[in-house]
Amino acid sequence: MPAGRRPCETVRGVVMDRIIKEDCLEYLKKIDLSPLKGKTVFITGANGLIGTYIIYMLHLANLTQDAGINIVATSRNAPCSKLSDIFSGRYTFISADLAKDGVPELPFKTDYIIHGATYAQPATFIKKYRETILLNTAVTESLLKKAKDDGASFLFLSSSEVYGNPDKAHIPTPEDYPGLCTPVSVRAVYSEAKRLGETICFCYRNFEDLDVKIARISMTYGPGVTINDKRVLGEFMRQALFDHKIKMIDDGRKERPFCYIADSVIMLLNILLYGKDFVYNVGINERISIRQLAEEICRQTGSSLEIEQRKTPTGRNIEESPECVQLDVSKACSEFGITSFKPFSEGLKRTIEWNMLNLK
Repeated sequence: MPAGRRPCETVRGVVMDRIIKEDCLEYLKKIDLSPLKGKTVFITGANGLIGTYIIYMLHLANLTQDAGINIVATSRNAPCSKLSDIFSGRYTFISADLAKDGVPELPFKTDYIIHGATYAQPATFIKKYRETILLNTAVTESLLKKAKDDGASFLFLSSSEVYGNPDKAHIPTPEDYPGLCTPVSVRAVYSEAKRLGETICFCYRNFEDLDVKIARISMTYGPGVTINDKRVLGEFMRQALFDHKIKMIDDGRKERPFCYIADSVIMLLNILLYGKDFVYNVGINERISIRQLAEEICRQTGSSLEIEQRKTPTGRNIEESPECVQLDVSKACSEFGITSFKPFSEGLKRTIEWNMLNLK
């Protein structure tokens, strides 16, 4: 369950979800979901940031466009009861610990499978290293077998982490870059699991003639990233909202492309429905430094910024993370006619507002 979301933070009422609903209704205008009419979409990692937005978007398409999409979702923890009330009719939730028990027997035929279940926070995937590896490998293959049996299309949510730490000549990083990685590091628990998951997808696409696509997703943020998320955005928001001060553990020179969640989900749905290729980068074509991130949060919350050199909680130097992440997203943008993204300051404002509503 990525993105630091506790199950009952998924829905707490109309006011709580206003921002997410506004996003989904706005972005539904940017894609034609008619190929999903009467189809069943099975989504793993349903309580995560991406899974939640996909479910909301498909559900609102049912409500506002009579899309006729059957939504089946699964995650380890069930959502709040309010979610079942709101997502009635064509929505079904199945509680399952995929890493422990494997993929449950599904008494229905799927037409599309989106596999997003994983642990993406470093502190969590280190602690749950076995589950992280299994979710991206053994569970991926089980779902691919289900897709083959059903004749379904399959989308594997991979990560920019598969590229490792590219040299400057390969930033922005294109899809054909093989990666500069080591299998014996802390981050390899996540990145190498994703890489092997991609290899399994390659085998089913090339040897089993299955319609499989891979989405390599870079930093995604938005409403749903909570102050409990131990990654940089969640941590900075927590400090700003509670302490009115952000303490950075280095000079913040590392750079990341922060893509708003709704922009990311529109890319993913386009890849699922209309993608002509096998592998796609998903993200935004701009990047900011971690210091710029901290400064913008401080500006929006009236907080101060302080730099404090120290080690990460695991005792390992923060230099293990890539110096710069920037994906070449020109293929997806060109193929799907994507010309603009939500400005970071606006997306951050909506994320902070969502968290403030959550706290209230």
